[in-house]
Amino acid sequence: MPSTHGVVMVTLLPIPIKNCNIPQKRLDKQRQTNREVLNVVLMRVLHPLTFKQNPSRESGYYNVLCADGNFRRCKLVLAAWLAECPEYSDLHHLERHVCFWCDCPKNELGDYVPPDKGHPRRDHNIYGTLSDANTMAADAELSSRHVHRGFNVFRHIPFIVCDLLKPDLLHTMRIGMLDHLQKWIFHFMKTHKRLDMYNAIWLSVLVQYDLTPKTKSYEEVSQWNGKEMTEKGRYLLGVVTQSLRGGSPAQRPICNSAIECTRALLKFYMYARYKSHDDATLSYLEDALCRFHTLKDVLLLVRAGKKAKAKTNALRTELVKKRKVHKETNAETWTPSKKQREMNAWRHYIIHEIDVYKEWDADFNFPMIHMMSHWVEQIRRYRAFQQYSAERHEHAHKTNLKDGRKASNHNLNYLPQVITFQRHILCFEIRELNLQALTQH
Repeated sequence: MPSTHGVVMVTLLPIPIKNCNIPQKRLDKQRQTNREVLNVVLMRVLHPLTFKQNPSRESGYYNVLCADGNFRRCKLVLAAWLAECPEYSDLHHLERHVCFWCDCPKNELGDYVPPDKGHPRRDHNIYGTLSDANTMAADAELSSRHVHRGFNVFRHIPFIVCDLLKPDLLHTMRIGMLDHLQKWIFHFMKTHKRLDMYNAIWLSVLVQYDLTPKTKSYEEVSQWNGKEMTEKGRYLLGVVTQSLRGGSPAQRPICNSAIECTRALLKFYMYARYKSHDDATLSYLEDALCRFHTLKDVLLLVRAGKKAKAKTNALRTELVKKRKVHKETNAETWTPSKKQREMNAWRHYIIHEIDVYKEWDADFNFPMIHMMSHWVEQIRRYRAFQQYSAERHEHAHKTNLKDGRKASNHNLNYLPQVITFQRHILCFEIRELNLQALTQH
């Protein structure tokens, strides 16, 4: 079948509504219900892959009813499942912000993992056994491994669950790490008072080699389209390098580290996009990842989360109150110059304490940055990543969903109409291809 028809919609999985402003206990219960509903749907869809119907004598092969009404000897295999991180967590009953390939602790996700010192791979057969045991000790063991208790359909299909997950350039790099990098660079420029220069150079990028013209500065853009996200990796390093030129001698080491960190991550992305690999390109890929981890601490302060920012705001309020008390106590004895020196000292002290406090709570412990450490191993096993990119599947949403939605009556029962519309369009396209093939012969 032609590659344009390589993506066929089989089913529409249920998507729960977003839960906002509800208690955490109720939210956890609703998420558990959503996982159970998703597994029931997947069990009905993937039931033929459990190999329990119409078995033949030969091991591994089964009589499967095909579309023409005849039984054939087949061995159905689920080769890959491409999704983003939250969907992987729901599919495999894992907690959020964990690695799907190995048992890496949450507090070590941001550390560099050498190829010869990896963590043990996840064993979903053990998870199934512990979940079926239904004891307090088994529940505690599942919790320590960041796994939710309950039925999971993938544990009943004859394959290694960890091999189902494939590296995805789209979700992990293009709208993942590169998006994170650009946000870190933006805050870095803002902290070091280079944001105006960054915006000016961003707007001055030449429109050539099919680049999209720039009409807004970086901070004026509220949403990026797919083409713009793809293009950013081509000129981001040049914009960062030119924006961080010059400066005081004290700023040069920090700015150079930020430039080299950006270069290392973009190198990793470019090497990962190769359509073929050998030992040399894989060594370049690993070296780029190692260098990125070596230099990433220069962007650590911008990684402070909401909790860290709330704590630093509370610390700033407390220090400002102390400064006010100190000022009122010595107001009568201070000369104007002494007062100015004391206020400057207090300002530098507050900034230093807040930066130190942010460094304590800031980290790089999130799944995407850890998943890159598995890519060399995955490339050796599955070759280039182009065949597993989710980009073509995301592009297929237009014909599979959006066109069917437009052709429906937009009522509550529009989902069956979408599936019927897509099936009719596919049948007509295949029929047209068959007629073209017949006329050529």
